[in-house]
Amino acid sequence: MKKSKRLDLVSMVVKEHDIHTKAEIVDYIEQHFGIRYSLATISRDLNELKIYKMPSENQQRCYRQYNDNAPKEAKARLIDLYQEEIISLSIKDTYLIIKTTPGFAQTVNFYIDQMNLKEVIGTIGGNDTILVITHSNELSKFVHYKLFDQTYETPHVKH
Repeated sequence: MKKSKRLDLVSMVVKEHDIHTKAEIVDYIEQHFGIRYSLATISRDLNELKIYKMPSENQQRCYRQYNDNAPKEAKARLIDLYQEEIISLSIKDTYLIIKTTPGFAQTVNFYIDQMNLKEVIGTIGGNDTILVITHSNELSKFVHYKLFDQTYETPHVKH
């Protein structure tokens, strides 16, 4: 099978099924199409197709294709989570600390990362806490505003 057909096949399997592991993709293709690919081949295909493990509706991580609208969709999902799963937000110096219900920090962290905010140096997510790191207290407040649409005046950012 040509590479382009294999990529189409992998993409179709991921779109139509909740796939949790690369081995599931290999097994599905072998069972339904009689073709056996190595995990390394599938791994390269997933990277080329921009297919990554992402949180699904039931909070399990499944393979999904990256969407160029991801930042907009991440923002919408983050607002939903803000209303349902985020317990508290606090700003301390250059950090934004977000407390969630148990088990949701990784999901919230994923959506924050999907927004690709240039003001964010990095994020760390545990079970129920996320640490968002910025360069200054003003930027922490600004990131808080950008993430959750809180009223805040845009700071003057020096580059």
